Amino acid sequence: MNPRSFAVTVESTLDDLQNRIEADAPEVECDLVDSVLTLLLPDDGQIVINRQEAAQQIWLACSDGPARFSWQGDAWQDSRTGESLKQAVGRLLSLHLGHPVSLG
Repeated sequence: MNPRSFAVTVESTLDDLQNRIEADAPEVECDLVDSVLTLLLPDDGQIVINRQEAAQQIWLACSDGPARFSWQGDAWQDSRTGESLKQAVGRLLSLHLGHPVSLG
């Protein structure tokens, strides 16, 4: 993926993720600035999702541990677990919020 298409794909992904979280977990405060999506959780937890251009990955950081996602076909996938970015964020939100959150 060239740098321009990487940037466009990441922005689209983060924007879509923010919209899904705002619809499915309105108690989470979302802030998307300069390709960094910060999720502030009601339990004072935080999840930060951002792009890493040199590695062409999306990185996720939170108290439950980091994850790195690479573009695989048509989705961002964790190469260690095979979990998609949407699945990982949904799982983490479900854990922190105490109710199921499915981001599609």
